[in-house]
Amino acid sequence: MNGGLAAQHGRLQDRVDSVMLIAMRADVRAIHTVAGDGRADWQTRTFVREARRLTLGCAAGLSAVLDRHRPGTDPYGHEVCRACGTSACSTLKAIADVFAAYAVRPAAVDRAEAWRRADAYLGSRGVPLVIEEFAEGFVARPVPGGNGLLVVDRATGALTRWPDLPTAELVERYRHYLRGAP
Repeated sequence: MNGGLAAQHGRLQDRVDSVMLIAMRADVRAIHTVAGDGRADWQTRTFVREARRLTLGCAAGLSAVLDRHRPGTDPYGHEVCRACGTSACSTLKAIADVFAAYAVRPAAVDRAEAWRRADAYLGSRGVPLVIEEFAEGFVARPVPGGNGLLVVDRATGALTRWPDLPTAELVERYRHYLRGAP
């Protein structure tokens, strides 16, 4: 993974959070319906029945490891892993290698997650939000408007603040922003 320790840690935490979110949103009744329909062998039915719980447990365990192996600074101001004391944490590298081998990527953000992130960013102040979807993400407009808006990137979940613009103009500017165009 490219970037410093903080960037690597952030990408790994995003992936773990994504896995946990997917598991939490899974419909337990539907899982048990699929697991109990009798079309699969007993090992597969057992796996399907237990997958959500196992996934949540593994993701929580990885979160605990990432909490321990988070970036900090040494007495000289250099970025180091707080657990290892080194600038190249072998634990983060091992987790990144496993995620790469199994193609674990953050899940795309959906409308509900875009609303949750925008609401959390705004401090959960009870401000009503209108969420508009476009190909690259979501526009979160506080109601009443006038204080700008947020764009939640569909692929990464990253939030960016934008002036209060009509949606078509905002989408065009956001696409320029993604391309790195001035």
